[in-house]
Amino acid sequence: MMVRIKKTIFEYKSFFYLYFTFLVIAGLALVIFSKEETFFFVNSRFSSMADFFFRGITGLGDGLFFALITLVLAIYRYRLALMGLVIFLSSSLVAQGLKNTLFSGFKRPYGVFGDDSRLHLVEGVAVYVKNSFPSGHTTTAFALAVFLVLAFGLKRSGWLLALAAMLVGYSRVYLAQHFPVDVYFGSLIGVITCLVMYSWLDQPLRSRFGDKGLMENSKK
Repeated sequence: MMVRIKKTIFEYKSFFYLYFTFLVIAGLALVIFSKEETFFFVNSRFSSMADFFFRGITGLGDGLFFALITLVLAIYRYRLALMGLVIFLSSSLVAQGLKNTLFSGFKRPYGVFGDDSRLHLVEGVAVYVKNSFPSGHTTTAFALAVFLVLAFGLKRSGWLLALAAMLVGYSRVYLAQHFPVDVYFGSLIGVITCLVMYSWLDQPLRSRFGDKGLMENSKK
């Protein structure tokens, strides 16, 4: 499996080179600066236009959006729909499992800085206090991005989905929902889970379903 994953990373380098650049730069920032400094570096740089933009784009990391994508894919290919469902469930299980067990005591920004005048809250966005680590939205966004890149063979344009996933992660900090470290490890969970599940299930699902889908069946 590891050989297959390495081959996939090299083959889809448009996505993974940009993602690895993000990991290095963000990782250095997390090591050099404090949790508070990295959070306010993002959250304190706001505008009305950015409020509107990030309030919208954060929805791309919602589990319902991933579920909707899997339903749509059933029209195109059954195997892709099943693959997407497994990736969504497994990545969510890991993220939510960690969030509600080992790291259940980790407070969100509002739980830490609730009375701090520097904290920027966006109108219409509910903020929470507990279960900060890791970021579930970021996990979902990166798992979905990798899945779509692999499912549709986006070797050259994969960087666009990497960028979209990064913006979702950024939005979680901008909207005061998470700390950067939550986003960083949420992205790792999403990417790793997707790579493992895709490498494990791709060939068996191809053998079982081939290119069958609702649209294919309707033609017969």
